[in-house]
Amino acid sequence: MARLTLIGSIFALLLAAPAFGSNIVVTLGLKTGGLTLQAPQAAAAAGKTIQVPLTIADARGSGAGWTLHLSSSKSVAITSITARCADGSTCTLPRSIGTASGATILRVAPDSGMGVMDLVVTVAPLAQSAGAVPLSFSVA
Repeated sequence: MARLTLIGSIFALLLAAPAFGSNIVVTLGLKTGGLTLQAPQAAAAAGKTIQVPLTIADARGSGAGWTLHLSSSKSVAITSITARCADGSTCTLPRSIGTASGATILRVAPDSGMGVMDLVVTVAPLAQSAGAVPLSFSVA
């Protein structure tokens, strides 16, 4: 019985020997991407607050920050912008720098706003006399 145990142990060691015989080298390369924005078609309306969901992906790997712009034919007021990491993403939430002015509604500080984020931009209602005003978002 001891002889069978000894033979079984030697056999097991011989099968495991190739695992100890060489090193396995794994090389990882990180590929950077770009700065992208996904935004639905949206329009500000008279007497109605709207919330526009945006998805911003900063895969540049530079940590340079970015700026969110809003273009519209009439002046609109942004009442809030909320951000969270997108599902399945590890992100660094954006930290705002400066104040919004003109077409610039959010300037993001360096070393923040990296990864994939879901933002919700809340637009104040327009005056009753105003018609619908299309909104166009961009990021740079």
